[in-house]
Amino acid sequence: MKSRASLRISAYLLIYLGVPAFLVWLNHETISAVLAIVYILLLLPFGILRLVDFYRTNDGTTVLSRLFNLLFRVPLALFGLVCFVAGAAIIGWVLYNVFIERQKGYSGPGFVIGSASFGVGVPLVFYGWITLRSAVRRKAEAELIPENQERVESEQGAEDDAT
Repeated sequence: MKSRASLRISAYLLIYLGVPAFLVWLNHETISAVLAIVYILLLLPFGILRLVDFYRTNDGTTVLSRLFNLLFRVPLALFGLVCFVAGAAIIGWVLYNVFIERQKGYSGPGFVIGSASFGVGVPLVFYGWITLRSAVRRKAEAELIPENQERVESEQGAEDDAT
């Protein structure tokens, strides 16, 4: 199983580091442009989603997985903070234009009619808050050292049996 995981990691590194190196080496302009677009629009978002998924499902039992969790919290918290601030800015912009002074660039309703008048601001605030909170807080089981993991799991099983 470890060989499959190391093979998968090697393949990801080869793809994510090899495609830009191949683009530098390649002299064909059209093929380079198509590969660059595929890399930017498909591979990078897929890689980011895989990292977020790994972060959320990672149990933190090995030193490398705990180190990954610790290092990945910073960009995840930054992303959550940016989403939260952008959503709050959109909501603030709408409220300012509705209640204080209508700007030329504002094309929304004259009065706040439900949350739809805020556009994507409300979902951005919620998503930013959830992402920021998940970066700051982790499940207690994920932060335990491996020696205590079995003891905690057996205690949780005993509590479930008692209820």
